[in-house]
Amino acid sequence: MTTTHIEQQTKFEGPGVFDPGGLRRLPGVSEVREEKPEELDAVHYDTADLRLLAHGITLRRRTGGHEEGWHVKLPGGRGEHREVHAPLRAGKAGHVPGELNRHLKAYTRGAELLPVVHLRTHRTRHLLLDKQGRALAEVAQDRVAAQVLGTERLRPAARGSGKGGARNGAAAAEPAAGGNSTQLVHWSEIEVEKDQGDDKLMRAAARLLEDGGWYPSPSAHKLDHALAGELPPEFGDLGPRRLPGAGSAGEAVMNRLADQLAVLLATDAAVRADEADAVHRMRSTSRRLRSLLRGSRRVLDRKRTDPVAGELRWLTGVLAGSRDHEVLGARLKEQARGIGDKVLARRIAAQEAERHRAGQQDALAALDSPRYHALLDALEDLRAEPPLRKGKAAEPAARHLREVATRDRRRLARRMDAAGRAGSGPARDKALHEARKAARRARHTAETALPYGGRKAARLRKRTRAVQEVLGDHQDAVMARAALPELAAEARETGADTYGYGRLRALQDEFARAARRRLPAVWQRAGDPKLARFD
Repeated sequence: MTTTHIEQQTKFEGPGVFDPGGLRRLPGVSEVREEKPEELDAVHYDTADLRLLAHGITLRRRTGGHEEGWHVKLPGGRGEHREVHAPLRAGKAGHVPGELNRHLKAYTRGAELLPVVHLRTHRTRHLLLDKQGRALAEVAQDRVAAQVLGTERLRPAARGSGKGGARNGAAAAEPAAGGNSTQLVHWSEIEVEKDQGDDKLMRAAARLLEDGGWYPSPSAHKLDHALAGELPPEFGDLGPRRLPGAGSAGEAVMNRLADQLAVLLATDAAVRADEADAVHRMRSTSRRLRSLLRGSRRVLDRKRTDPVAGELRWLTGVLAGSRDHEVLGARLKEQARGIGDKVLARRIAAQEAERHRAGQQDALAALDSPRYHALLDALEDLRAEPPLRKGKAAEPAARHLREVATRDRRRLARRMDAAGRAGSGPARDKALHEARKAARRARHTAETALPYGGRKAARLRKRTRAVQEVLGDHQDAVMARAALPELAAEARETGADTYGYGRLRALQDEFARAARRRLPAVWQRAGDPKLARFD
């Protein structure tokens, strides 16, 4: 059983003096309660090229203290960390619990997790309480002794590379054999972790410690500090090596790439856990990345980006089975309840759940495949070594995005016209589906343009999203209509009454017609050429 919580803390180092009595002067603090000292013993795990640490992630197994167990710390926003905890019994030393390991697979990509640092910490804790006895924050003073394990086997990865510095198909360096040497490091630090307090309290605590001779720690984790002598200066800097100019097309593309890659990596664990809507989020992120690489071809080195765009298309395809049956099962179950047939609702939910499980197995096989790992490596290489064409990438972002948005709008207009001429039946359904994909791509461009196009970009995003949603409702009805005969035939083989399947089949025609009736109004608002003028 694992638990997750958000941690917000600041860390200080130095030889300064720590007077717990001074904590009583902090705003809102009524009592400072000293807890029993703790002796902590922790082993940190990572790959030989420290892939986790490069992404700001730590994995440890700690004994002793009130928080003993397995811990994974994942980076969050605004100085926060998301910590996932499992009890000691979840895994012996050297055997990472599976529930924690799934949070790491997008970063380790098949590499073995090894013990890299052994930490022994003497900790003194003070709880800052208000008048009601609520814990506002915790101040922990640590004396740390770190033993770096197997220093000769560590090969810190090159910046932005998921394969120990491998680029352009080159093989990653193998860790050295053996790995028995050690390195000892000692230091003192103080951590202030917010509980129910506010930012004002945290700022005041920081000033108090700085006045006492402590300084903000340059290391985000104890592991950073312990390995400082083993890491190159640029280690962990996942930003681009060649920074594009501020406000340029290159900056817009690279910022979007970095943001969406972070979302893709973070979503991986949710897909592996089969969390609701997780596959949808991963597919949407993959499509956003693909839209970016395809839509910005004029400023990109297509020799590098086109193959990646092709692999992103593969990823969205292998996730389709799981997502389609997730959507179909929820849709038809709700509709069956809507016509008052609870038995049918349960039967269809079971049928689609089985299909979803099969699709989920295919998705998980893909996420564990070398092909997926290579895709993540390639995306990180694009982030670290921006595939930008010098002249084109230096153009103003607003101008570049206006041109892309204009092309997107014209593509959408052509496909809407084609759908209008398609008559009825499967040809119209296909044409409307193609229009939906064009609306989605236009929406993605508008999202990229938000930092540069302001309210105009936000308006374009809103209106293209409305078109996409109406066309999505139509496509969902088309997909359900196609699936129902097979579901009915399967039910008939078990002797079940299939009349309800026919009623649901007829409903899909009504839903499709309703979507087509709504479409002209939303398209009229989204079809204005002025929407793409960001500057």
